Amino acid sequence: MRVLILPRHASQAASCRHRFLQYLPYLREHGFECDVSPFFDVLYTRAVLGGGEKLWWRSGEAVARRLRAVLRARRYDLVVVHGEFVPFLPHGIERWLARLSVPFVCDFDDAFFHAYDQHPSGIVRRLLRDKLGQLMAEAALNCAGSDYLAAYARRFSSKVALVPTVVDLARYPASSAQPDPQRFSIGWIGSPATTPHLQSIVGELAAFARGRNVEIVAIGARPFDAGGAPVRWVEWQEHTEVAELARTHVGIMPLPDTMWAEGKCGFKLIQAMACWRPVVASPVGANLHIVENGISGLHAAPGEWPVALTRLYDDPELCTRLGEAGRRRVERHYSLQVWAPRVASFWANAAGKAVPLPAPSQNPQSCVD
Repeated sequence: MRVLILPRHASQAASCRHRFLQYLPYLREHGFECDVSPFFDVLYTRAVLGGGEKLWWRSGEAVARRLRAVLRARRYDLVVVHGEFVPFLPHGIERWLARLSVPFVCDFDDAFFHAYDQHPSGIVRRLLRDKLGQLMAEAALNCAGSDYLAAYARRFSSKVALVPTVVDLARYPASSAQPDPQRFSIGWIGSPATTPHLQSIVGELAAFARGRNVEIVAIGARPFDAGGAPVRWVEWQEHTEVAELARTHVGIMPLPDTMWAEGKCGFKLIQAMACWRPVVASPVGANLHIVENGISGLHAAPGEWPVALTRLYDDPELCTRLGEAGRRRVERHYSLQVWAPRVASFWANAAGKAVPLPAPSQNPQSCVD
């Protein structure tokens, strides 16, 4: 079975790596021949991830590259498109591209539709607000990374599967390592684009750190004035991200209570939990489902971060218990080892192909409506 995968960004983007590239070894082993053609190239993706200019002048090249990919789509049995074929094109053109294609899966791990229906320009809202919904209606399957995204897709299609963004446990420690007992380390991982989420609680982190030997490890953040918060800035690198997280005592994922944040898939939490670390998360969107409050982590609304972190600081046994429960939850619900056969089965069914695969384990999150 031949599959053309059309990510939004190149391999430097976490969405490309974790929603597509990490599945390739399993897929190839089970009879899938996959080609990957990102919309934005490496230079554009690096610019976005680095917080620099988005190099809009490269958009023409991106559109031409995507048109070439779609024009050869008939050579494949299935196309998997990340979000949409071409951002900001009207639905009429998007529909034409979709119909040039073979059966396609629409995969989305962010609320891309809010870039249109919440856009400040009234013209954009009028022209594009229903574009992604109409595309979802035409898809053979919609793979949504969170309940919020799945609920949106169900407004337009009955063919919806909840497929979280997951980790390959082979890259993560098989057992919990003891972090530095002399300094309590709080880990955050993200990008320049998501740095404002960390900034939003830096005052609370500073209050918690006062009088304690605490370090906040900001992996991939754009440095900012952290006031009294003891932040150590760490450049994100794929080959060091797991080791950096594994050396912390706790992982955090603050989020604003916005429509865009509702669509987030909680991947930062899953990474920390895979490292056997307890987590503290804003009770927003997918965070509510990933973290069972008091069981596999803690929830913290605005103003509650110092209290939640103090509980973990004062109780090492609680840290261990939550960390172990979080790791088990990742193993059962958010690992590549569980989801690779499910995704392969979803794609084969969407293409109408009979591909011999292991039976996916039964789990409500994996079901297609």
